[in-house]
Amino acid sequence: MKFTHINLTKNINIEYPIFKKSNKGWINYDVRNDFPDRILKLNRESSLNKSILDNKITYVCGNGIDNDNENYYGLPNLSDTWNNFIFKISHDFITFGGACFQVILNENKTNVSLYHTDFSKVRCGEYDQFGKVLNYYISNDWSKTTGKLEPIKIQAWGVSTPESGKAYLYYFFPYESGLQFYPIPSYYSAIRYIEADIALSKFYHNQTVHSFPINYVISLGQNPSDEQKIVFEKEFNENFNNPEGETFIIIWNENNEINKPVITPITASHNVDLYNTTLELIEKKICTANRLTSNTLAGVQGRSTNSYNNAEVVVSYIIYSKTVLEPIRNQILSNINQFTILNGFPKIRIKNLDIIEDIKNSASFTQSIDVSKNEGKKEENK
Repeated sequence: MKFTHINLTKNINIEYPIFKKSNKGWINYDVRNDFPDRILKLNRESSLNKSILDNKITYVCGNGIDNDNENYYGLPNLSDTWNNFIFKISHDFITFGGACFQVILNENKTNVSLYHTDFSKVRCGEYDQFGKVLNYYISNDWSKTTGKLEPIKIQAWGVSTPESGKAYLYYFFPYESGLQFYPIPSYYSAIRYIEADIALSKFYHNQTVHSFPINYVISLGQNPSDEQKIVFEKEFNENFNNPEGETFIIIWNENNEINKPVITPITASHNVDLYNTTLELIEKKICTANRLTSNTLAGVQGRSTNSYNNAEVVVSYIIYSKTVLEPIRNQILSNINQFTILNGFPKIRIKNLDIIEDIKNSASFTQSIDVSKNEGKKEENK
C-alpha cells in the first residue's frame, strides 16, 4: 500500500529556528545552520507561495526609480544600476525578511559604493554586551566551512570609523520582539501549509506519471509526529488485508472533530472535489500569511468566478499597497537612502505600477466592446 500524508490540523507544531553561537565564531541560523537554504527550497517547490512572493517583489520595485523630476541619484557602484540593486535587495527582504549589502568608502573618503550581498550567504558573528553585531561571516557553502571554503570575516558597518577601500557589511531587518540576530519571513506562520502545497503537487505528479489510483481517503483529527505516522501505516497494514496496489491519502484534518479515523472509498469524480477542497484550504492559509487582500493580486483566480472583478481588484490593491507594499518599500529605501544622501544625492523614490489606471482603461475598453455589440444587435433586430 502507498500512503500520502497531508497535515491540516488546528494544532500544527511550527518549529521556529534556533539561533545559537557555534564554536567557530558565528551564530548558527538554526540547528544545522541551513535555515535560508530550506526557505529557498520550499519557495522553489511551492508554486503558490513563489507566485505570491514574486508578485510582491514586482509591486515593491514598481516601475523603477522616479526620474520624472530629472533627479540624478548617482549609482550604487560602477557596475550596477539602482533598479537592479533595489530588485536584489527587495528579493532578499521579501524572501527572508532581511537584506544586506557591502559598503566601501572610496579613496576620496566622501563617497561610498554599495554592493548587494546574498542574504542567504551571511551569518552573524561576535556581538557586544548590548547585542549589537560587530562582524559577519560570508560563505557560498555553509555545509563546508574548512580549508579553502572557510567563511570570510567582514566587519559590520557603523561599528568603527571606516577606512577607505575596506568593505563593511550593512545588515538590516525590521524589528520583531525576540529576534536579535536573524529575521524570520513574515509568511512563516503558514510554513506547514506551504509544505502541504508541495506534498499535494508531488502527489498529483505521481498520480499522472505513475497512474496510481486513489482508493481511499483516511481523515483524522490528530497531529502526529513523523514516527507516529510510520507506526500508523505499519499497524494499518497489519490489521487490514488490503491488496498491495491500493493507495491511501491520509488527511490530518482540522475539521474532523473526532479522533476516530473516517475511511472513505472514492471515485475519480469524488477525488476531484476532495482535492479541490484541500487545495482551497491550503491556498487560503498561505494567502492569509502573506497578508494578501485578494488572491487575484498573486495571479490566482478565485474559484467562485470565471472572471476578475475590476472594482474588487482596485480596492484590494489599494489596501494591499497601503498596508503591505508601501511599508516594505519604505523600510528598504530608508536603509538605502542614508547612503545616497551621504553621497550628496536626493532620496530615491520608486514609481508605482500603473495598475489602477490600466484596470480603468481595460474596463472602458471592455465597456466599449459591450456597447458596440448591443448596437449591432439593435441593428440586426430592425
